[in-house]
Amino acid sequence: MRRRICESMTLPIAIAWVFFLASNGAAEPRDFEPSRADRLASAIYFEGVPFEEASDLSDGDVARLIELLSDPAEIREHPNILVALGMSGSPAAFDAIADYALRGSSGELDRLEFRARRSIAYGMGHLARVDGRALAWLIQTATHQNVGPQQSFRQMDPDRVAGLLREGAISGLALSGRPDAARVLAEIIAAPGADPEIVEYSSEALLLHERMSRDGPASALRNEFGSDR
Repeated sequence: MRRRICESMTLPIAIAWVFFLASNGAAEPRDFEPSRADRLASAIYFEGVPFEEASDLSDGDVARLIELLSDPAEIREHPNILVALGMSGSPAAFDAIADYALRGSSGELDRLEFRARRSIAYGMGHLARVDGRALAWLIQTATHQNVGPQQSFRQMDPDRVAGLLREGAISGLALSGRPDAARVLAEIIAAPGADPEIVEYSSEALLLHERMSRDGPASALRNEFGSDR
């Protein structure tokens, strides 16, 4: 009888012991707490990377984002990282973004690679507000001087992909809010024989540039998403 009582008590005691260990942290390690950079990189944003948060990144946060950008396994996070690096205004951001633009080889892009490549110019646009190297990169790309390998995506041939990347650079000039960027946009619009689609796109970019230079990025982006999207 005594043996049966002891056996019947074994399971409750074992369960109680497991809960005791877990409550004291001895049975399993604490949950990993991601850094601010990791959270910013992995979050899903319906209205774009938040400017206020990205512009306040520390040097350590920027270093962590650059580390993630160099990891092909983190390709899903690369678009957020490229934009956040640009918004950070860090001097270390330009080389990281420019090197990313040159990465890879000519050929077919997959969906994640294509999405990341389209984010390069937006990162450069934000960075160009404080870094002349980023502005020069955007001007070179927007004036149709190819930067990076020739790549295709699904039904889009390399020329079409290059055209989309050029449009991204035009948007990047608008995001910069820099006077030199406005002059380049005006020159693209006035160029003899310019593609009507590029002229229309650049005209819209010039309006965004005006808002960026007048209201600042935080306010202009907030109004852009709130009213137009």
